Amino acid sequence: MSEAFICSKHVEQEIEMAFDVNVRERILQPVDRVFAAVVDPEQMSRYFISKGSGRLEAGKDITWEFADVGTRVKIHVLEVKANKLIVYESTALGDHIRTTIRFDADGADATVVTIADSSFPLTEEGVKRALGQNAGWTYTLCALKAYLQFGINLRTGLNKRLTDVD
Repeated sequence: MSEAFICSKHVEQEIEMAFDVNVRERILQPVDRVFAAVVDPEQMSRYFISKGSGRLEAGKDITWEFADVGTRVKIHVLEVKANKLIVYESTALGDHIRTTIRFDADGADATVVTIADSSFPLTEEGVKRALGQNAGWTYTLCALKAYLQFGINLRTGLNKRLTDVD
């Protein structure tokens, strides 16, 4: 009888599984230049956002505007270490997401940028949101690379239809 009871209790417990999204890109620019392009809203408007309410600094609440897709995102910046790390939180996707951006020098003239979003529930909706974030961050890192290495703004011509994930 106790085995049946234990089995019954185990079945009633729900195990919540979650996973993170991680993307990475190598950019042929020194780490200080890459970091500056990520914390400065003026530079960010050349590859990522349309407008930002301020520079990324620990403790600040920032609003990013994406006029090309008709949305705004509010973030709360938790930590900034110059040329090393940015951590912020947002509920833009509904659930609470923590984003960590790491900057690692790869020699004097290259930087590896790694972006991690955590965490997504292992559900159909969670996987859908994670795939969208993975695609979005991959695109953003490619746009950052195009901007810093070639002076090109890849967001030009982007619209909501192209960014929706079905």
